[in-house]
Amino acid sequence: MRTVLQKFFVLALVVTIPSTATAAGFLIFEAGARALGMGGVMTAQANDPSTIFFNPAGLARLEKTNVYLGTSIIFAGSEFAGVGPDPGFGTTGSTGTMIFPPINFYITHALRPDIGIGLGVFNPFGLGQEWENPETFVGRHITDDVDLKSFYINPTVAWSPNDRLSVGVGLQVVHASVELHQFQQRWNQNVGTFVDVGTLALDGDNSVDFGYNFGALFEVNDDWSIGASFRSQVEVAFEGDADFDRILTGDTIFDNAVAALFPDDQEAGTEIEFPWIVSAGIAYSGVERWVFEVDVNTVGWSTFDELPFSFSADPSLNVTRPQNWDTKVSVRSGAEYDATDQVALRFGYYFDPTPQPKNVISPLLPDVDRHGISVGFGYKAEPWTVDVFSLILITSDRSTDGQSLDGFNGTYETFANLFGMNFGYQF
Repeated sequence: MRTVLQKFFVLALVVTIPSTATAAGFLIFEAGARALGMGGVMTAQANDPSTIFFNPAGLARLEKTNVYLGTSIIFAGSEFAGVGPDPGFGTTGSTGTMIFPPINFYITHALRPDIGIGLGVFNPFGLGQEWENPETFVGRHITDDVDLKSFYINPTVAWSPNDRLSVGVGLQVVHASVELHQFQQRWNQNVGTFVDVGTLALDGDNSVDFGYNFGALFEVNDDWSIGASFRSQVEVAFEGDADFDRILTGDTIFDNAVAALFPDDQEAGTEIEFPWIVSAGIAYSGVERWVFEVDVNTVGWSTFDELPFSFSADPSLNVTRPQNWDTKVSVRSGAEYDATDQVALRFGYYFDPTPQPKNVISPLLPDVDRHGISVGFGYKAEPWTVDVFSLILITSDRSTDGQSLDGFNGTYETFANLFGMNFGYQF
């Protein structure tokens, strides 16, 4: 029976799950157009201020003062086809094409020839899911609309003790917000089916939470360089309002029975951990006008093992739902070709496996393995630079195989295409 209590078990997922992110899980790796033109590799290079995100050690290699800002326009969507017994064969749903614009902004300054300082602002976790025709969408009792945003402010400093080695460290200042809408349903024995009895709108955020990042970059010789970076997990405590609104069915006896159990508006909260990220890369520039790089990124999704959820007025509804995600390793590769002193062409590919077990796939997040293919273009006319990239994600359908913890089984198809641009200025 889809009681109010069961809804809260489902709701517990939502504050962490922004669907159709362009890296596996709900990670957004689009933090700079130059790197994304090469598939997201920059751990072993220091070519622009987005090194604050990819490897803070590279900050010590940048000259003068630099401003670098841009966005990625993500076109994404999901489709669902149900199976029996719930929600049933022939049931379908679609989000249509959704658009998300995560931003990035960096400013850096060479304090001394061997010391660089900088500040980055970006959205490394987020996105959302909005299903079409919410009042009839078959999964509306799980969610019909969810949106998660994270804002990282990352002051950073880097030091280069010699011509080969540099190290960097940064502070992560994190603010996040979540919005959810879902329909409440109960079994009406008078008509022999589930009916909508209300809606739940959740709106919450955290104050400020903190983490850190650090990295190292070493030029082995004129042709080879290696780099490594670590971005810590951040535990985010959400606090907000849970607003419940009744939907009358016209059956007076049934409506009165629902009213006796229907929750009042109240405060609600949960905690999640944005996972840690370890990156290691190697770059080669021994071919004239070319640079090649391969990165290995490990994301600590295993920290997302459970999710507690609490209500201030009805503690009997508090739940802790198991998630048991797996830590995963992705491989990214890319190349840059300087066609002229002003024009650069870029190419990239990556494979990013999903960390999500089948039993928690749902309309909140139908996560899948991803193959990403990117191309990019850079133009430099000092003191200006422009970087552009386009990225196509190749995914496969994914089924719950009858294992859904929500009893909501079927097959999901997802897609995402991206376009991004950054402008840079040096003075």
